[in-house]
Amino acid sequence: MLPTWFVYVGAAISVFGLIPYIRDTLRGDTSPHRVTWFLWGFIPLVTFVVQLHLHVGPAAIITLAFGLTPIAVLVASAKSHAGSWEITQFDWFCAAISLIGTGVYVVTQRGNLSIVLLLIADVFAAIPTLRKSWTDPTSETWSAFAFGIVATLLTVSSVQDWTFASVAFPLYIAIQNGAQVLLITTQIGPRVHAARRRAHESHR
Repeated sequence: MLPTWFVYVGAAISVFGLIPYIRDTLRGDTSPHRVTWFLWGFIPLVTFVVQLHLHVGPAAIITLAFGLTPIAVLVASAKSHAGSWEITQFDWFCAAISLIGTGVYVVTQRGNLSIVLLLIADVFAAIPTLRKSWTDPTSETWSAFAFGIVATLLTVSSVQDWTFASVAFPLYIAIQNGAQVLLITTQIGPRVHAARRRAHESHR
C-alpha cells in the first residue's frame, strides 16, 4: 500500500496528462464530445460532495481533479473551430439519463446508493465519447486517458481504509479510461467496419 500523499501525486498526474488533449483540441486534431465532457465535469464534482459527506478522506481529491479538468477541455473546445463533435439525439438521451441519475441522488442523498447512481450517470455520460472512439478513434488523444488510469490506480493503492465510497469511483474511472485507450490505440471500430464492408462486397 502506498502512502496517503500519493493521492495528490495521482491528482497532479491526471491534470498533467490532460495537457496533450487540450493542445490537440486547440490545434483541431482532437474533437471533444462536449456533452460528455460537460457531464464528466459535473458528475465528479457532485460525487466529490458525496464523498466529503461520507468522510472518505484524501481519496476524494482525485474525484475533485476529474471534476475540474474537463472545464479546461470545454474552454479549449470553445476556442477551437474544430473542437466539437456532432451531437445526436442519442447523445442527448444519454445526457438526460445521466442528469436524471444525478437528480435522483439529490432526492435520496443516501450514501453508497448515491455513489451507485452517480456511477450509472457517468456511464451514460461516457457513452457518446466511447461511441466516438469506436467510430473515429483518430478524433481522440489516447494519452490523456492513459494518464487517467495511472492517476486512479495510484489513488486506489494509497487508500488506507477501503470502502465502497472511497474506491468505487476511481476504479470505475480506471476501467472507463482503459476502454478508451483500447478503442483509440487499436482502432478496432474502423477495423471491424472495414471487415464487414469487405465481407458484404465479397457476397455480392
